[in-house]
Amino acid sequence: KQWYQRRVRGGGGERSKSDYQDLALVTSLLAWLRSNQHTTDDDVAVTIQMQSTSAQLQRHLLNLLHSLQLPGKCTTADTDLEIQTLKLQIVTNVISYAVSAMGNGNVINALFSTELGARKGHGNSLSLLITLLQKALDGSSHHSDNYSQLTHKAFHVGQLSTEEQRELASWIVTDTAKCSASERARYAQIRLEQLADNKDQELTLYTQLTENLVYLLWRHVHHYTVHGRADTHQPKKQLLSSQDSIKQLTRELSHHLTDPFLKKIVDFTSSKNTSTVTSSFTSALVRRLRKLITV
Repeated sequence: KQWYQRRVRGGGGERSKSDYQDLALVTSLLAWLRSNQHTTDDDVAVTIQMQSTSAQLQRHLLNLLHSLQLPGKCTTADTDLEIQTLKLQIVTNVISYAVSAMGNGNVINALFSTELGARKGHGNSLSLLITLLQKALDGSSHHSDNYSQLTHKAFHVGQLSTEEQRELASWIVTDTAKCSASERARYAQIRLEQLADNKDQELTLYTQLTENLVYLLWRHVHHYTVHGRADTHQPKKQLLSSQDSIKQLTRELSHHLTDPFLKKIVDFTSSKNTSTVTSSFTSALVRRLRKLITV
């Protein structure tokens, strides 16, 4: 119970690095179990156990999206780097879980309500998805630039100042004063390659996160604007939207999903950091969103 309180619900003070490591592992496992929930007979026991606590678990998992911040400015500190990457991994895992929990039917299990304006309390809404998507796009752009700078410096490490080489090398060896010029340059290059690898890992996560966020956003907007309601056979605790809120959503969509914002999504998915399949899929989703906005 104490583990659950501190790591998932965020109780008991600030999370430590080990807490984030545990959360990354657990959310990854839960996302995998949710996506493979009905694949084999061996998973029946796990499926039954998950279903018995799924509503509470799902609520706490989605609440992590409010308490965790996506990585901001890049740092060189090992602990900060690891925690930044772990936070991004956790958010990506939770969004992957949400994609599976939403379902594949024409009428989805709506996890996010119709609100697009300022959120009240800790409710999960389309506003949260858009905010996360904006942060993901900004973060990926920042980390992409940083990755390019790091790889350039690593390739031209000899052009760095002695002081900068020493600072970078100090992350590899404790006493850089005893290093020769060539050793110092080599250690500096190793550190730059470590930082570049970290940024490359984060860019991969950002790509997955962005694709899933766009998919969640499109499925929810399509669900609300096309179907106009949630089926009455769905669980009572499922998010239900009145006709008034759907009409308001339709009116406000174009103000939140603007052309520059949608273009930014397409530009990111068309970058060298994403595969052709990801680019085509996400670009198609953006086109479908545009159609829903103009209807």
